[in-house]
Parts: sequence; structure tokens; C-alpha cells
Amino acid sequence: AEQEERRRRVQLDKEFRSFAEKIADAGKGDNLQVDMPYRDLGFNGVPARSSVYIQPTTECLIQITEPPFTVITLNDIEIVHLERVQFGLKNFDMVIVFHDFQRPPVHINTIPVESLDSVKDWLDSIDTPYSEGPLNLNWGTIMKTVTADPHEFFAGGGWSFLAAESDDEEQSEEEESAFEVSDEDLASDESSEDESDFDDDASADASEEEMSEDESGEDWDEMEEKAKKRDRESGLDDEDRRPAKGGKSKKR
Repeated sequence: AEQEERRRRVQLDKEFRSFAEKIADAGKGDNLQVDMPYRDLGFNGVPARSSVYIQPTTECLIQITEPPFTVITLNDIEIVHLERVQFGLKNFDMVIVFHDFQRPPVHINTIPVESLDSVKDWLDSIDTPYSEGPLNLNWGTIMKTVTADPHEFFAGGGWSFLAAESDDEEQSEEEESAFEVSDEDLASDESSEDESDFDDDASADASEEEMSEDESGEDWDEMEEKAKKRDRESGLDDEDRRPAKGGKSKKR
């Protein structure tokens, strides 16, 4: 089955090449040229219902693998905006805006992020302006604003708001990075405060111990003083307890 499929593809390629050559020969007098796709510049995306392989040619961006087919003339493009371009996402979307503002933009969704750099390089090579941003925009509202008064739209900066959106995202990432650094500093400060609190507690405990020792010393002196006072009050010292000289004890 695989060999049959391979043989069928080879046969179709031959037939299509033969057809293209006949078209080129027939159009020589009318200055017609056959435009071949550059497969190495292609990328997967979803222009309609399913993911297909989309390829640029010299004059167009095409997918003729599955209906509805997509053929976009490059000279008709006003600007290309790449949406959902942010760290962590595996896919991004492409929005193609035409010079004819009455023509709805074409969306090619779910392009693998691995193709992002090659898509940008291709757009640069054909001198097509592009921008990028982290979110999906409401293009229905945007195009209504453009078509309502194109002169006012371009006088107010035109498509520069698309680039401003990308700059805001970069600034937000820088602020998040700075915030992470401040978190580390905060953790260090908290650690220092904990150590300071520990030192204060230790000093307080030492002071309490010293006060306790002082109080114990004062109590001991008082006890000794009280003992001496009791001895004096008893009226019995060593001299009183001795018998007088020459004295005799009475007989009972």
C-alpha cells in the first residue's frame, strides 16, 4: 500500500509539472510565468478547518492541499500581525491585513512556535511590515475604526499601536524580572530581621537572668540580717549562758 501511494504521488508530480510547463509555453507571448512554491520556507497552520502546509512563492502565499484553498497575493498585503507571541506558548497566530480595508483580514492560526523565526525572516525578505503581540485582537472593531475614517486613523499613528502593544509586553516582562529580584532582597531582609529578633530575645533573656541573680543576692543578705536580729532579741548570748564565779547551784 505504501509503495502504491508513493508511485501515485510520483505520477501526480509528473503530471502537474507537465501541466505547468504547458501553461508557461502558452503564456510566453503574454509575459506569463509559472510561480513555484518554496517548500523549505513553508510552515503548518490552520487557515480554515484543519492544519495544512502553507508555502510561499515568489508572488503569493498558498495552500492548495485541502479545500477551501488559500492563495494570497503578497503585493496586496498591508501589514502582518503575529498574535499570541509570548513565552511558554507552543503556537502563535498570523493575521494578514490587506491594502483594501474593505477586505476582511485573513487569519492563519496555530502555527508552531518553532516556525516563528523563519516566518519573520521570510516577511523581512519580501519587505512586508509585521508586528507581534501577546494577545488576540478584535479585528472586526479595528477594521471598523480604520474604514470609518482612514485619514484620521493614520493621522493618529496608524498601525503603530500594534508595535506599542509588543513594547508594553516587553516592559511588563522587565518589571516582572525586577519584581523577582526585589522578592529575593525581601527574603534577605526578612532573614536579617529574624536574626535581629533572635539577638534581641537572647539579650532580653540574659538581662532577666542577671536581674534574677541580683534579686537572689539581696534575699540572701536580708535572710542573714534577720537571723542576726533574732539572735540579739533572744537575749541569750554566750556571756549570759556562763555561770557566775563562786556561785553554787541550789540543792533541791
